[in-house]
Formats: sequence, structure tokens, C-alpha cells
Amino acid sequence: MAHPSMASSRGLVDEKPRLLVVAALVWIDQDHLLVQRRPTTARFGAGQLEFPGGKVEAGEAPVAALARELVEEWGPDADRLQIRRIVELIHHVYPSPGPEVVLAVYDVDGRAWGHQWSDSIQLEHGAQAVAFAVDALPVDEFLPADRGLVAALRGQGRGARRAT
Repeated sequence: MAHPSMASSRGLVDEKPRLLVVAALVWIDQDHLLVQRRPTTARFGAGQLEFPGGKVEAGEAPVAALARELVEEWGPDADRLQIRRIVELIHHVYPSPGPEVVLAVYDVDGRAWGHQWSDSIQLEHGAQAVAFAVDALPVDEFLPADRGLVAALRGQGRGARRAT
């Protein structure tokens, strides 16, 4: 029998492997998340909200990948953010020709930045950072892979899916 990662539901060999992606729920206090809006010039998801993160490179540990991605996307002061545990695993298949991804979402303590985060963050050109109260997260403005988690966070209210 073929290994599940080698065969599709049609019995054909998959041409694209699953991508392992890491993302961060950056809590600047008990009730507020810091997220980013993709540049309007982005190839995919232009102008949509997302959790910071990115692809895990070959041979890279997921937590190391998230630390690297936070620094790449938010600047060197992102080293002050404390990465905690994985709080969610999401499987998402984007419409063709998009990838199939497994998204490991980590709880990240952003209290070192707190509500002064704008003094610490250095975004790539065209990207924006936005803080939201968890009960006010705009679900439909997020990338499709994130929407289920965003809806759950919003519905569970204060402290949802956070490590203590």
C-alpha cells in the first residue's frame, strides 16, 4: 500500500509535497493579538490579514523557523517575543495551483512589546501590523487557511487558545 503522502485520492503520485508552515498568535496582552496585513502588491492574498510566519526550510526545526520568520518579517526586535507551545495544527489545501499546507500555530508572548509594539516592529515595504481585540477579529479579512482558527478565537473570547 502506498504511503499517504505518496498517493492522492485518485491513486496518482502527488506532484507537490505538503508544505510545513509555522505561524504565531502574538498576544500583546491577555485580550489583544498582533497580526499583519499583506502588501497590496503581494502575489497571493494581497491586502489580507495573516498571522506572521512562513515556510519551514529543509532541516530546520519548526520553532527555529518561526523565530527566523518573525525577525525577517518584523525586524530584529522580534527576538524579544517569547515563542511558547503549538496551540493548533491546521491542514489546508489551496485551490490549484496552490499548495497543500500543514500550519503549526504557536502561542507567542508579545508582552515585551505590549501596546508600544509600533516602536519595535519593522515591517517589509507595504505590509502593515494591526492589533485587534480577540472578540473583534475580522474573520473574512484573513487568509482562507486562517479563517477557521480566527473564528474559533473570536468565538471563545478572552484567553482563547492561549498557553497560560
